[in-house]
Amino acid sequence: MAIKDQKPLDEQEQGEILEFEAEDGSVEKYEFLDCVEYNGTDYAVLLPVNDDGSEPESVFIFEIVEELDSDTDTYVGIGDQAVVDAVYDVFMEKHKDDFNFV
Repeated sequence: MAIKDQKPLDEQEQGEILEFEAEDGSVEKYEFLDCVEYNGTDYAVLLPVNDDGSEPESVFIFEIVEELDSDTDTYVGIGDQAVVDAVYDVFMEKHKDDFNFV
């Protein structure tokens, strides 16, 4: 699952940068590309932000779990590769004119 030569998205659609703290304490940054709905569940499609300016090699897809007692969402890894592939297919179809998928 890779994107190459990303075209700029409209100002309204540009992803915000999310920061996640890894278990080792390091901070990983991702650009939020889109929220994709698949089978009644929302998934986040995230693109890693490389501090060295290099292009990321792939996107990451997480299930979005809305926290009822908080204003924040939780991003949960997906254990089913078939779901990951299906969500990515929906994302590719939705953004076929925005990205050059490789």
